Amino acid sequence: MKVLQLLPALEVGGVERGVIDLAREMKRRGEESVIISSGGELVQELQKLGIPHYTLPVHRKSFSSLALIPKIVRIIEREHIDLVHARSRVPAWLGWVAARQTGRPFITTCHGYYSAHFLSRVMGWGKRVIVISKIIGRHMIDHFGVSPDRVRLIYRGVDLTQFRWNEPSDQDQEAPRSKSRPFRILNIGRLSPIKGQIEFLKAIHQIRSRLPLEVWLAGSEGKGKSKYTDLLTQTIRQLNLESTVKLLGTRRDIPELLAQSDLLALSTLVPEAFGRVVIEAGAVGIPVLATRVGGVLEIIRSGDNGLLVPPGDIEAMARGILEILQDRPRAKNFAARLHEKVMNEFSLERMADQTLEVYREVLSEKKILIAKLGAIGDLILATPSFRMIRERFPRAWISLLVDRKLGPLVSSSPYLNEIIPLDRKKLRRFSYFLKLAKKLRGEAFDLSLDLQNSKWTHLLSFAAAIPERYGFRKKGALGFLLNRPEATFAVPESPVKHQYRLLSKIGVRTFHESLELWSDPEAEAKATALLEDKIRQKDLRCVGFVVGSSSRWITKRWPIFYFQELARRLIQKHRCCVVLLGAEEDASCVRQSDFSKNPEILDVIGKTSLRELVALIKRLDVLVTGDTAPLHVAGAVNTKVVALFGPTDPRRHMTPGNGSIVLKRRLACQPCYQGTCRIEDKGACLKQISVDEVEQAVLRQLLSVETEKRQRIPSAVNS
Repeated sequence: MKVLQLLPALEVGGVERGVIDLAREMKRRGEESVIISSGGELVQELQKLGIPHYTLPVHRKSFSSLALIPKIVRIIEREHIDLVHARSRVPAWLGWVAARQTGRPFITTCHGYYSAHFLSRVMGWGKRVIVISKIIGRHMIDHFGVSPDRVRLIYRGVDLTQFRWNEPSDQDQEAPRSKSRPFRILNIGRLSPIKGQIEFLKAIHQIRSRLPLEVWLAGSEGKGKSKYTDLLTQTIRQLNLESTVKLLGTRRDIPELLAQSDLLALSTLVPEAFGRVVIEAGAVGIPVLATRVGGVLEIIRSGDNGLLVPPGDIEAMARGILEILQDRPRAKNFAARLHEKVMNEFSLERMADQTLEVYREVLSEKKILIAKLGAIGDLILATPSFRMIRERFPRAWISLLVDRKLGPLVSSSPYLNEIIPLDRKKLRRFSYFLKLAKKLRGEAFDLSLDLQNSKWTHLLSFAAAIPERYGFRKKGALGFLLNRPEATFAVPESPVKHQYRLLSKIGVRTFHESLELWSDPEAEAKATALLEDKIRQKDLRCVGFVVGSSSRWITKRWPIFYFQELARRLIQKHRCCVVLLGAEEDASCVRQSDFSKNPEILDVIGKTSLRELVALIKRLDVLVTGDTAPLHVAGAVNTKVVALFGPTDPRRHMTPGNGSIVLKRRLACQPCYQGTCRIEDKGACLKQISVDEVEQAVLRQLLSVETEKRQRIPSAVNS
């Protein structure tokens, strides 16, 4: 494994120290790191370790920084990087684009409270978003919309070989100490008003007459800044603390400073993302007093392994310092308990274990979005594709984007991890589209497979920033937004084979054509109850009729009086029960006639849920239907079919397998793919399919059903 880490600089600091520590630990374990930063004091440590470092101005907050992307891409390719890990906003933008261009996974670590500005959003775009405390995790979820299942909490770790525990001797328990050996209080942090150093100095001023003290302030404002440092110097002078307080500036010997101190005081006024220096103090074995803010609360339990005081409360801080320095046995207990917690929860080994686990998780997992919004039949025809994709990517997270009305049809599929419902009618609303795109982008999918191939699904995958976007490029569907297009959409072929051409582009090599739907016990029970009286008591064979079609496809309807005559023959001559199936919009053409008044006809048009419709079709012997959704339901549940095709081509729409019988004419105008017939003999393509022809096809299918039943009986007896 080879990981590229990007951060603004390698000056002395908690983030920088953590990067160096992780790189060292990865090398010790046989893994590799490459680091890009603008340079700094810590680069020489990488050089000593033999870890590659590239110096680029990735800290610069300017659009000119985009010119660095090609250089980062070349580094990724030259170093054979497996994964890109960014730790700050500007490096994250550069790393995100470079990772997309090279097809590498991208993750982030959030080291602080980022404002919810657009330019900060990239910190939530990683396949995994590592947070250094629970409070930062909650911030990323609540304010950046990061899905909780992408967030990984990994506390910062301290290298226990550098921060060695110095257990206090019995002599150290004496209080007060002699004036020749004052108590040393250490305050470490960037010099800034939000770090509370002024309030800390005022607390020291209140207690300096009670104890002999030596106070060290370690840290600086940064290069070229001195305004706050000057204010601190002025405050020290005003409080007459010149002989007590020392400004140490930036220090690289933090372990030694901690080992020489009696107390670490953290005085920050605003929430700390974590508080790395607190665990370093725990590793060395000195007690801690800190303000009650942010991630510090996840380390210090006040009164157990340290003391917490309200931020900015000078009196409380003064009392706390006195309490720890005067009660040395209690201070020793604080230090021992904090050291134990550091050993168990905040070691470098633990941080490295968890970080490497995230790397392995990301590298072994693909996150795939399948877009198939509907309709019912098209969704069913996609079920073999779900199976083929799962076999190709057995460990992938596979999500299906589908119309919320159709989601229940495939919600039990073992090949899908997640159903993402949408309202197709609202896609044209700009606000709804943007909200959905934002949600999908937050899921950090690796690739999208567009089985819908509409302009809206192409737009969604593009707006969701999915790196690899597969689909058919067809006229008028914004196919140019796909970056892995298939150009053979117009080539006629069966639906599943048509989809397989697209699947082969993602490495699918095993073809499956059988459709699948998954049972719903409640719907099965209702279907049994509906058919029980007619089938069991009278020993009737059950034939379903789908008499309607979508209102946009009137041309798919076989004449209703043909269905009436077929029903009369099947009931009177062949001991059949007829079940009328369909949607509510199909009811009018049936109920205007006396079609459904026959007691041997069960009319459930518009009276079933989607799952109940599936269960009913599953219990039929034969289904007679046009090119409509129930045709594909029957294929999925292994019910015999007599399919009547008119304006559409069965080569492209017929359900595979199961010995279906397809009836069609060969008129010059077929297939027209028109919802309204434009020839003089309206609907000739279906009117020319006679009742006699359909009756004979139904009888052949009934005979086939009976033959299969007889073949199953001996095998059941033998078993």
